[in-house]
Amino acid sequence: MKKKHSILVLLLFNFTLLFSQEFSIGIKGGLNFNNIGELYHIGFANGGGVGVIPFEDIYYKARNESSYHFGGLLTIDFKKVFIRSEINFTTLKNSYPLAKKTSYWTSSKIDIPILIGVKIYKPISLYVGPAFSKISKMKLDGAEHPLYFKKSAINLNTGILVDFGRFGFDVRYEYGLKSFDDQRVDIVRAIYGTNVSYLLKYNPSQIIVSLHINLLKINKRERGIKVVKGWRNHKNL
Repeated sequence: MKKKHSILVLLLFNFTLLFSQEFSIGIKGGLNFNNIGELYHIGFANGGGVGVIPFEDIYYKARNESSYHFGGLLTIDFKKVFIRSEINFTTLKNSYPLAKKTSYWTSSKIDIPILIGVKIYKPISLYVGPAFSKISKMKLDGAEHPLYFKKSAINLNTGILVDFGRFGFDVRYEYGLKSFDDQRVDIVRAIYGTNVSYLLKYNPSQIIVSLHINLLKINKRERGIKVVKGWRNHKNL
């Protein structure tokens, strides 16, 4: 079954290239600003333990911390529409300002977005599409046991792209279609002030800002295929 799916994807890819006007290969990188759920601190009265700070229950909202991503991209251009596929290594970071010490939440994953875009007015385009993620790590500083998480996820991406030929940038919003359920997290009280806590259910989301450079372009116009090389050549912009 997997072999049949691979053959189908390969045929679809070749069909798409056949009717495209241009395709390009490039590299990209940028910053992420991630959103996750609140951390619920259990106070002394509800079984949070002796010496917890603060004494009462409290919700800690996750603070946004900047993180980064980098990867490669393939763009297949038609007249007014394009298909853009990427593969990115992504790191994510947030923090909870606990009473004694800030606890940092971190994660890393591989993202594969498949985006369909429409050229609105040169050089501006809008796009939307799914991103398939493989999560390799997720941790919270001070947690006495590893966090539980689903290793695969599907996210929805939508954004705006500004493309100047060789260079470009885009801003997108990503929303997780799968939620992360509530889970209990026991934290080292002596260092952080919290003992028993719950990381509350959430759908992850993030703002992603990227820059890209097209390293190779193949044009299928007029006189066959033209390979454009040398990104430092201003005539190729």
